[in-house]
Amino acid sequence: MANEYAFVSVPKQSSNAGRPKGKKKFVIIFRWADVKEYTRDEKGVRVTAFSMQEGKKPVGVYMTQSTCNIYHTSEGDDDARGFIHHVDYEHPGSSVEHDEFVNNNINEELGAIVMGCADEDAKIAGTPCTPLYLTKADSQDSKDGDKNTINLASTLRGGTIGRIAKTLIPATDNDAINAELGLPVAGV
Repeated sequence: MANEYAFVSVPKQSSNAGRPKGKKKFVIIFRWADVKEYTRDEKGVRVTAFSMQEGKKPVGVYMTQSTCNIYHTSEGDDDARGFIHHVDYEHPGSSVEHDEFVNNNINEELGAIVMGCADEDAKIAGTPCTPLYLTKADSQDSKDGDKNTINLASTLRGGTIGRIAKTLIPATDNDAINAELGLPVAGV
C-alpha cells in the first residue's frame, strides 16, 4: 500500500523544534459513545475521518494555557509495549458548571483534542478502544488558590497520540468557544 510506513530518517524539523508551543485556551472533550466515525491512516497517527453522531457535539472546557500538557508514555513488557495517553490541565475557579462536568463524566469513556496556537494539526488523545478517563480531578479552594487539576488518561496501551486536521474537528456546543478556536459557528 502506498501510505504504509516506510523506515525513513527523521531529521530535526527546525532550529527551535524543542521550544514550547502555545495552546488554545480550551480543551475539546467528547464521549466516544457520541462518535460516529473515527479512522487513522495506515501509519497509525493521522486521523483521516472523524464525525459525531447526529445531534451530538463535543464540549469546550476552559484551561489555563500554561498548564496544558498532552502527551503519551510508553510502557509494557517485551512484545506488549504501547502508549498511555494523557491530557493534564488546570481549570481556574470553582464553578458549579465545572463540578457538574466532573461529576457526570468521571466514569465516561472520553477523548480530547488540544489545538495549538499555530495552524498545524491538533493533537487527539484517546481512541474508541483505548479511551481516556478522568483519572484525577482534584479541586483546591484555599489561601493558595482556587482551581481544579484535571488528569485524563487511558488505562490500556495503544498507539501514539493522534494528529487531526482542523477541518475534521467538529464544532462544540458553544458558538463563542467555536469562534475563539476557529471552528464553524452556527449561522456563519
